[in-house]
Amino acid sequence: MIAPPSRAATLAIISCGAHMACADGQPQPAERSALLAFLRRHDLLALYGRRTIMGLYDRIAGSSRRAVLCWRDALDELDPLIGTHSATLAATAAAHVALADGITLPQELALLRAIRDRLRIGSSPAVPS
Repeated sequence: MIAPPSRAATLAIISCGAHMACADGQPQPAERSALLAFLRRHDLLALYGRRTIMGLYDRIAGSSRRAVLCWRDALDELDPLIGTHSATLAATAAAHVALADGITLPQELALLRAIRDRLRIGSSPAVPS
């Protein structure tokens, strides 16, 4: 059995999803809902609390409404996840967010690839290499 992600890992997963929602400059309600559903499906909302988790998402999404993001800080937050099950969760959460609004833009694909590369995952979830 795989242990649930730590609180810090969960917050990194949320941050990853929030930055993905902002990759095209316009976070959409469907992207927030997709992340929320993903977290619920993996029991992370119940474990760490919806208010705390989605509050972090909302802070990032609210402050990152611009066409070009500096992804370095977001990617740096993922370093502690390398080699863990949480790395897969972060990449998969980002893919769910990228696909949520029905349009996957080049910026989103580029961020998915950057996440995959930073986390040393073989291929981007739901996106062919």
